[in-house]
Amino acid sequence: MALAISAATARYRSLSRVGKQRLLDELQALTGYHRKSLLRRLNQRPDERQTSLRGQHRRRYGPEVVEALVPLWEASDRLCGKRLHALLPQLVESLEHHGHVQLEPGVRARVLTMSSATIDRLLAPVRKSSGGNGWRRPPRAYSGVRRRVQVRTFKGWDEHKDPGWLEIDLVAHCGGRLEGRFIWTLVATDIATGWSESLPVITRDGASVLAALQRLRQHLPFPLRGIDADNDPAFMNALMEQWCDAPEQGIELTRSRAYQSNDQAWVEQKNGVLIRRVVGYERLVGLEAAQLLGELYAALRLFTNLFQPSFKLKSSVREGGRIKRLHHPPRTPLQQLLRTGVLSDQEAQDLKELRKRCDPVVLLATIRSCQSRLALLISGQHTSAMAGEPLSWRTPEQEKRELEGFLQGLQALWRQSRPLQKKLKPRQGRRSRVDPFEAHAELIPHWLTAEPDVGSQELLDRLIDLDPQRYGPQHKRTLQRRIRDWRLARVEKCVASASERPETKPGTREAVLPGVN
Repeated sequence: MALAISAATARYRSLSRVGKQRLLDELQALTGYHRKSLLRRLNQRPDERQTSLRGQHRRRYGPEVVEALVPLWEASDRLCGKRLHALLPQLVESLEHHGHVQLEPGVRARVLTMSSATIDRLLAPVRKSSGGNGWRRPPRAYSGVRRRVQVRTFKGWDEHKDPGWLEIDLVAHCGGRLEGRFIWTLVATDIATGWSESLPVITRDGASVLAALQRLRQHLPFPLRGIDADNDPAFMNALMEQWCDAPEQGIELTRSRAYQSNDQAWVEQKNGVLIRRVVGYERLVGLEAAQLLGELYAALRLFTNLFQPSFKLKSSVREGGRIKRLHHPPRTPLQQLLRTGVLSDQEAQDLKELRKRCDPVVLLATIRSCQSRLALLISGQHTSAMAGEPLSWRTPEQEKRELEGFLQGLQALWRQSRPLQKKLKPRQGRRSRVDPFEAHAELIPHWLTAEPDVGSQELLDRLIDLDPQRYGPQHKRTLQRRIRDWRLARVEKCVASASERPETKPGTREAVLPGVN
């Protein structure tokens, strides 16, 4: 480029005005330089080209200034340039007074007059070579999944008018204390129809959530097309990503923005209407509570989706300082689903027959019965409550008052309203190693049955205390897999109770309602 401009300089001065314009056009197309930059280069005198401004610049802050600045920076505990610039007058005076540094007058004057940007520029090589100064915590494992999953905002559902696009969320039954172990509820709601499903989850990990989501998919009367979740590691993990990306699944996985709950407005609304208003905010722990929640949600899903109409927004128009909203006539989620026309005639007929078979009075009585036993469970009477038998010393009037108190409390609360892993191939044939837990094959399930939410490290410590020669820290990963398989089996057994047919007599413990396959 420089040779081309130098060769064109002699021609440029001898050309006419039109010729100069043509030459400038050619050089601009050839070099890509701005027209004013080419004019300055072509009009530059030979002596100016030989001596550049960069060569005439004399460096003001030499190595001696950097050598004086580094001890000051270290004495300030490596402050940034702006804070160090404000501290330098007092810091230099203090260090000189105590005999730590002795600066020459010229160096001292330049150190005190340099700007904060100059301080950062001079200290940049020192910071880069300082051990640990630029350390950053490595990103968490689920950060890679989050980077690959597309973000969907609250305005991203306009093009999805068909059923099958779900928003999912987890609701904590922690009683106001997140520490310790407690039960979670997985809530899913369809954007187009408002069809909602809920399932209890004993542990908040990716495997348990995925198992509950697979079970929930079987209850949906329409195919699952997409899932929108928040940034919880229970959703943003390799298991969920691989399951959604599998060719036989064909599910689109998206996520909301962090700390933007309005991106999931549909499922957040269902968290209050379906879960908090019915279950409340009390702390629930253990398999018994999970089974009771499974029975409650089985009745609640049919009562809500078949017999609870809701409004759906039709349009929203701003008129001055007010927003005028128009809604469609209230319809149940089943009516919304039938209006979409995505179901076959047989599927639509099956849903209509299901609505005809279900008695809303029986469903509501089942919900109240589960709430009554839930109140007993929370108050500590879990043994008799889960057995489905009335306490001999408790009269019907006392049980009624217990249920009424529980429901009144719900109303008051409502007003206040693993690292990324490679996909493993299934193991073929028999196991190639001896089972390290063969000596205590029956003891571990016994511990897990008594304490279903106990951690793997605590179980391993117990085994080491029993037989320190046999067990050690190297068995922790194998024990974690055993616990995961046991919990998945219990989750499937717990959730499977929700697919049984209810009895015709209201208020019985066996009133577990069928799913829609």
